[in-house]
Amino acid sequence: MIRSLFSRTRDPEERRVRAWCRKTLGLTPGDIALYRQALRHVSAVAEDRPDLPDNERLEFLGDAVLDAIVGDLLFTTYPDKGEGFLTRMRSKLVSRQQLNMLAKRIEIERVIESNLARSQESSVPGNALEALIGALFLDRGFDRTRKVVVRLVHTHFDLREIEKEDRDGKSRLLEWGQKRRKKVEFVVREEGGNGRGKHYVAEVRINGDVRGTGHGASKKVAEQDAAQSAFRSMRSRRPRPSEQAQDEAPARMDGTGRIATPRRATKPKMND
Repeated sequence: MIRSLFSRTRDPEERRVRAWCRKTLGLTPGDIALYRQALRHVSAVAEDRPDLPDNERLEFLGDAVLDAIVGDLLFTTYPDKGEGFLTRMRSKLVSRQQLNMLAKRIEIERVIESNLARSQESSVPGNALEALIGALFLDRGFDRTRKVVVRLVHTHFDLREIEKEDRDGKSRLLEWGQKRRKKVEFVVREEGGNGRGKHYVAEVRINGDVRGTGHGASKKVAEQDAAQSAFRSMRSRRPRPSEQAQDEAPARMDGTGRIATPRRATKPKMND
């Protein structure tokens, strides 16, 4: 009865975060302050509350923990594959685009504290997800964090589809443009952050038109991501008959130049 009374008087935001964690991660937070910090963007920290921590430090920790967990998962799943393959697979799974997609699918925005307009929140969900992994690691340890992350990966991503993905999309796209006498350019149009947190945004322009955008922690990763985005754009657009032969992505790209499509979440599998 005392416990029930305490639950009713608890801060509403705290109750909301606890409920979300139970539903999405399958666990009840121990140190709730860590989880709330992980979900607090720097824009939500008032000038008169410098003592209120944002999620940047936890994001740094979560990034390292996520790399270790995904690396271990791939190492075990592909015992005969070399370092290059494993590195490429891990880069794709933990790319900013994939993390943002995963964060939105688990509706992390429902519990994020941020004062940014939605148009400015391109990387906020993915960053919060990394910070949440850092908080989970500190609260529950590596093994429990690994179980949660592995469930999320298996629920939302198909490793077999990612394995089929073209390993050098930039070269393939340049070759495609050369054969069709189209000008293909890769332009890094934005970079932010500093040090380990630096972030790049690249565009693919075909005959001057932007046909793909990519994100990454390096220019190379951002360009590869942009190439895959361009392939998807070319396959999804509906060209007029007069354009069909020249402007359509080549058939041999299918199945090799695409990014994995996340599967619909099944809530029972996500709960522990």
